[in-house]
Amino acid sequence: MTSDVTKTNSTIHRSHALRGFILLLIAVFFWGSSAPIGKYLIVTRFDTLILAQTRTSLTFILLLLYFLVKDRSVFKINITDLWKLGVLGVVGISLTNYTYYFTAKESSVATAILVQYSAPVWVVLYSVFVMKEDKLDRITIISLIFALIGCYFAVTAGSMQRINLKGWAMITGPMSAFTFAYQIVATKQLLKRNSVWTMLVYMFGFSAIFWLCVNSPWDIVAKNYTFNDWGIFWMFAIVSILIPQTAFASGLKLLNVSTVGIVSILEPVIAIVAAFFILGESLNIIQLWGAVLVVAAVGFLQAHPMGMNKTLWKSIPSAKAE
Repeated sequence: MTSDVTKTNSTIHRSHALRGFILLLIAVFFWGSSAPIGKYLIVTRFDTLILAQTRTSLTFILLLLYFLVKDRSVFKINITDLWKLGVLGVVGISLTNYTYYFTAKESSVATAILVQYSAPVWVVLYSVFVMKEDKLDRITIISLIFALIGCYFAVTAGSMQRINLKGWAMITGPMSAFTFAYQIVATKQLLKRNSVWTMLVYMFGFSAIFWLCVNSPWDIVAKNYTFNDWGIFWMFAIVSILIPQTAFASGLKLLNVSTVGIVSILEPVIAIVAAFFILGESLNIIQLWGAVLVVAAVGFLQAHPMGMNKTLWKSIPSAKAE
């Protein structure tokens, strides 16, 4: 009997972990694929501010209208979490997006990606030594090292000349890494007490309010954006943040933060491959080997028995309970 229950629990564990990984892969696929699109739009058509603003603001409008009609219980929230969601929306979403795009514009896309994706290091250290929710075991360390080295070669092709942190980018670059790390950790904590949809609605809502203070509606109207421009804004908001952020939060609910942080390093790999097909950018053998290292790191984590969220694991009925 005990053996049967143990096998059942193990199967449930693997099922939840696999579902979490699939959701994360969906998130990084959409994030990575939209990166070259965002770059193209900024270089050829729009400024960084309006693109960062409309991504979150239009996403909030979509979620707000949908849940006002479908399920208003989503808006119910513990008042003590309100300010935390506000900080997450402003710091974790707005500042992460803007500092990344600003760094890419002032230095290079390779620099912006490489600096921002040092975030998993801080996520792992915080999760192990502060939150004490994860263990710094051999598989986690190897996966993190493989992912970081792979990211470096995938993004830079092994050339330090592509790394050019200068001017204000010396501040915004590291800031984007810390705010992205904060986004992962804070999202994880808030998901313990709130549903994915509740968190997303309030997070995007506070982000939208913040952007309205920075770039007011009349400033936007003065730009005379066309109907086609707004069509682009809406589509970009859906594919670059609504779909991936929803999948990311759902996956984060099932996995621990260290695993999520490391898996997120797949995003720049997907971004350079997407840039190759969409923008015709170069992709050489060194970058491909870097991509292989990142994929290998994710493969190690997927097979890791401790990858699933501990809180969720504890909720699975034990043999003793039987």
